Amino acid sequence: MTSEENTLETAVAALHAAQEAVHAARRILTAAIVAAYRAGEPVAGISERTGQDITSIRNLLAASRSSRQG
Repeated sequence: MTSEENTLETAVAALHAAQEAVHAARRILTAAIVAAYRAGEPVAGISERTGQDITSIRNLLAASRSSRQG
């Protein structure tokens, strides 16, 4: 294998690791958002604290409810 092939494989491995980390972080964030909402925090407050727009928070909460029902 050449140095360029090793670099490409290393970059792919780094990308996969980063994608896994992003997925894990999203799961943690989703759980925290759901917990905050269940604790009575308004969607607008969650939106401010997370930097996400209100529609995204509402969609996440709706998806979370539907995934538990199915």
